[in-house]
Amino acid sequence: MPGPLLMRTIKAVSANASHSPTPLDNTGNLIKEHATYKLIPFSPDTFLATSSIKQPKCLRLLSWTLQKATSTLSAIRLLLISCATIARRIAIMSTYSRLAVAMRATSCSPSGLNTKATDANLTSPFATSTLLFLTLSLDAGDADHDLLSRLWRIYYHLFITQDDLTFVQQHVSHLRAASGSLEAWLQSPFGSVFHFSSESTLMEIRSFWNSYSELRTTNQDQQVRQNIASLHVGDWHINGRIARVTSHGMRSAGAHSLESVDSMNQALHEFWKTGVVAGNFDDVAMLRRENGGCVNPLISGSPTCPTEFAVPYGVEPLIGYHLAEAFSSTQSVPTSMDVLAKLAKSQFFDWCRSFTLCVKSKSVSIMCHTGEAINFAHALQDLRGSPTLPADTHRYTKPWCATQLLLEPTLTSQFDIIDTSNIIDYHGILNVLPAVTPLLKHAPCSILYFESLLQAAEKHESTLETLLHANVTTISLLLGVTPVGHILDTTTDSFESEEIFDRVCPPTTGCLAQLRLRIPFRSAFHGDRELLRDGPCKPFPLLRINPQELASFFKQAYLSMFREAEDTSIRNAVMLRKMNRPLAGDRFFYSRLSLVTLVAAAKRTVQTDWKTCIDALMQSIENDRTLILGSNGMQELYLHFHQTGLWDVPLLRADPRGQMTPYGRTRSRDESGMLGSDDLPAIVHVALVVPRSKLRIFTGRPADQVGTPGLRLTVFNDQLFDDFNFYAIDTFFGRLKEAPAANGDITIDEDPQGWSGMSDLIVTCAVPTWPLLVGNRKDVCLGLVVNSNASFDTVQYSLHLGFRTQVFTANLDSNHVKIFARAPTKAVSANAQPTQNSAMCIDSIDDDFQVSEEKPAPEISNKGSDDGPNSTTESAETISWVVKLKNDCTVQSITATKAFAPNSETSHALKKGTAIKISQISPCVMELSLEQLTHRIAFPYPINGMKAKLTRNPVSIELSAPTSNSIEIGGYAMNPFPVIDQNGTGDFLAWGMGRVDIDRQPLVKLPVDHLWLEGMFATASTRADRALNLSDMDYSRKPAMLKLREGLPLLFMGLVGLHPRFPGKIFRLYVLTEGDKVDAFIISNAIHHDRDSGSIFLDAFVVPLTPEIAKSGLVQPTLNANRKEIIDTAREEMILWKHLIPAAVERCRTWEHKETCEYKINTTNTIPLSTFACKSPICTCGNGQDTNHLPPEFKPLAAFATRVAIPIIHAIPYMVAMMLDKLPNSTSSQTPAAPRDICGHCGSIKFSGLKACTRCEKVKYCNHACQKAAWKEHKKVCKR
Repeated sequence: MPGPLLMRTIKAVSANASHSPTPLDNTGNLIKEHATYKLIPFSPDTFLATSSIKQPKCLRLLSWTLQKATSTLSAIRLLLISCATIARRIAIMSTYSRLAVAMRATSCSPSGLNTKATDANLTSPFATSTLLFLTLSLDAGDADHDLLSRLWRIYYHLFITQDDLTFVQQHVSHLRAASGSLEAWLQSPFGSVFHFSSESTLMEIRSFWNSYSELRTTNQDQQVRQNIASLHVGDWHINGRIARVTSHGMRSAGAHSLESVDSMNQALHEFWKTGVVAGNFDDVAMLRRENGGCVNPLISGSPTCPTEFAVPYGVEPLIGYHLAEAFSSTQSVPTSMDVLAKLAKSQFFDWCRSFTLCVKSKSVSIMCHTGEAINFAHALQDLRGSPTLPADTHRYTKPWCATQLLLEPTLTSQFDIIDTSNIIDYHGILNVLPAVTPLLKHAPCSILYFESLLQAAEKHESTLETLLHANVTTISLLLGVTPVGHILDTTTDSFESEEIFDRVCPPTTGCLAQLRLRIPFRSAFHGDRELLRDGPCKPFPLLRINPQELASFFKQAYLSMFREAEDTSIRNAVMLRKMNRPLAGDRFFYSRLSLVTLVAAAKRTVQTDWKTCIDALMQSIENDRTLILGSNGMQELYLHFHQTGLWDVPLLRADPRGQMTPYGRTRSRDESGMLGSDDLPAIVHVALVVPRSKLRIFTGRPADQVGTPGLRLTVFNDQLFDDFNFYAIDTFFGRLKEAPAANGDITIDEDPQGWSGMSDLIVTCAVPTWPLLVGNRKDVCLGLVVNSNASFDTVQYSLHLGFRTQVFTANLDSNHVKIFARAPTKAVSANAQPTQNSAMCIDSIDDDFQVSEEKPAPEISNKGSDDGPNSTTESAETISWVVKLKNDCTVQSITATKAFAPNSETSHALKKGTAIKISQISPCVMELSLEQLTHRIAFPYPINGMKAKLTRNPVSIELSAPTSNSIEIGGYAMNPFPVIDQNGTGDFLAWGMGRVDIDRQPLVKLPVDHLWLEGMFATASTRADRALNLSDMDYSRKPAMLKLREGLPLLFMGLVGLHPRFPGKIFRLYVLTEGDKVDAFIISNAIHHDRDSGSIFLDAFVVPLTPEIAKSGLVQPTLNANRKEIIDTAREEMILWKHLIPAAVERCRTWEHKETCEYKINTTNTIPLSTFACKSPICTCGNGQDTNHLPPEFKPLAAFATRVAIPIIHAIPYMVAMMLDKLPNSTSSQTPAAPRDICGHCGSIKFSGLKACTRCEKVKYCNHACQKAAWKEHKKVCKR
């Protein structure tokens, strides 16, 4: 990864705080509420994030695990990686009824970028305070309201009472007594629940506990208060006086984001003014009785500085909670601060009680590890025995720290769910994907979450390609996972708050624009039920790609990754954009090691002639003159390609002495030190010791002028060659021990004070030996250099340091340059080495945590043959896949070649010239028919079967098809709401939808303000949708998905009296029809907030009107006795309804499927069971379940009714252009509503563009076709 960010200890806020993203840590819809003992089907989509931080995360996870404790599921493993400031660094590994949580403290991005100017130790308070909080909550019983209230104050408030402080210090004394060593900790009352990955982690956390126990002087307390006050005034005020409006809290309000802006903005300012959540009356009064109370030690102080303030400027505890119901009132007054605090506090209490229940049931174990995210993920790969990168690239626990990363060998290294929070905003997604993807278990339910809070592209629909620096389909095939939104055109997540964000709070000039996106990644074919119908799905074999085509792809990715930092032709444009509205990519995440990592990750999934590929790639890069620093980075590229084993570089494996190089022959053996040793390796580790005085360029300047410059190490010889740049460097403060250790390693005497201390800075990395041996020894120099790019940071440092921005240089004869055979490491005591008992031993929790490879799927048998991940064929039959790339490196096609045994029936049929019929039967599967023989051929990615091409040979068949994505035909357009059997045992899952527990989601209060409801529907649509609605296209010709997406809101509007054709009337019964066929009843019960998706859903019951139900005699009486609305559909729209209903059932079910379930026993093995009218698409297992919520007038139908959670189907903003111009220009419910335009026929909701009936001028229509279709009914009421 690129060199580390230059950091310094600053008391309150980073130098570029105004450029920082809101410190949201949207990790997920992990648990919606506190514990419940219902059987909740496992769905990784339950882990979809809300639009705000969810704190404390560990409690949500524990609560969710308790939900699952009585399930029949196998082990569930979760890994949560967080970054940035307030996020509690947690990596989670859970089992069936046991949970192991590893808390992580990420110091700074290896990409060299971090918005907080802070010492590495300052990341530990967040892990430390969370751990302290969890140990305190062990005794939080159901009725212990006083203790829970105390925990609330301790965990969130900036100031606490003297009693609370005494309570903390007494508890800390117990923790200190128990944490003298790992052995002592394991014997303590905390040791059965909380564990540590190493002695160093325990000692680091203990050092903070020590600081908590120290009493502050009055002056120290006052200094912290001044830091807090200056932070609030400096960052949340304009000119130090007027409170600036911020809208990041609106994300917690879900569907009411627009109405919440005023209240959430006030809550943030009240928190920073008073030091308590939302400045609520009770907590403020408690502090006033003690003249303001005491500074909370959990948010201030460190082992090196007792007045350090560890909370970033944007923290607001309320954004960690689901607050939609607080804004459901139709009253025009803003929601009070006390209401917000009370609601958040009640959720906090529930989480605490859930955690206590987990502890008492011995179903939780928490492992703590402080370290850096990317290194941690690569170290977990090491445990699997198949690392992407060699260990030297992630040797240290975190930047600015010399502690070696040593993990327990018993830790699990495969996970069902991986959530990375918004780490890509700090590391870059191409650094994160290769690190975490190999840790994702190969299973249909496995999912990898990314979040971004920063706008990556000027056009939102270009976000994915901008982030990935490549065509999305191509890179998805190379890495084995794809963004779900790229292949599935449906989501239940609302992006309303993001759509209106700029209108409410336009970004300040020069500040990073915000756009919160949650991007789940999965294996593209895991949503295809055809591939899972015979049991667990095995990974696809390696894909074959032409090496020259692959080299072209990597070359384009290389240029894209470094273009904006190093392409001088666009330098001025980039600088101008950064001055006005910078984008996420302007932070320059990548180094040459990033490219090597991407290639190494692709080798896991691609089979090609890798030597030819990398030969072509390197030749192309060598000849490229686009990047100004391209030639300077070649040696680092050579080095890392060689070290990873991807490419052989002769100069890096031969004796470096006497070799002919482009700059002459290397020197002989007459050298001192390592360069003169007999066993001089071709790759050595160099260390540049930078004097503390040279760091005054950073430490001697005001904080707001330091910026966040990246650093690199350079090797140069002004007589022979320019800079050889190395960005993948490690830095720490201290002293190198001259004498080698007993094992030959050089050790480091590290200064724990870091930037606050007096020690010199040590910069080290691996370099080729030969540049150190060419020319005169005294001419070879090493330098620490500030990275050059199109940014203010670079410009300001070039003014002080010169054009080359060298902080310090020294030649090989200097005492400031050291050369070693291996990287230097910090001396580790014997009891700090990882052992079976030194930290959490996973074996003691659950045998299933053993490190092991995935077991192969069981052998299966089918009629015909099945060619894909589950295929079993005769020994002479083979199947292979070839990916063909176009010149622009997009995917032209995927060709599956099936070779048959020479004497097989299929071979005989081919030789006879038997006609072959091909058809696409699912998103990723084609079926071939030869007379009575059938073969299913699977593809690793959704395809467009309509353009498939067949090539037949005497003993083989080649089937070629282009890929498909969510905005193209084919692929998952065949089944946009997939339901799969996630483990082959009948545990069904709505693959593309988040789960909801209906009874625990708050109701939308009546009456409903139409403004926010219409805004929710408007932001679910796209510009293309609007264009079609405004066109003269006949309604019947419009896309079925458009009609479904715009028809669903009618169900919501009718329930609250806002039906466009019948305003004021309540509709509970909707009749789904196709022509003259009555297909189903949809009975509406209530509208609920979907807290975690920021949207709403309809709690309803569906009654399929099959012939069997029609014979019951209940259908006609129901129709006669109730007000009803007909949903008349064409064939294509009916098919979509038939797919939606099973998914709507599975996303909310609380019951188990029976052994006689129709899904399990039907011969076609399809869900839905049928797409034809008057045939049920769902099984009967849910009939009569949860019918206590069925409206009374429909109770006679209870035995036939199945509960569903019908969502609003939202468009995906990173795939299509959204309809920003349809949004109401309102920031509060107090603003008058915009005129409402709703088509009187199709129900399309618009704010302009509809045409009124020329007779009555009261009803509006999309076009003449809609008006004509509605005239039969409208003429009865139409009057001039």
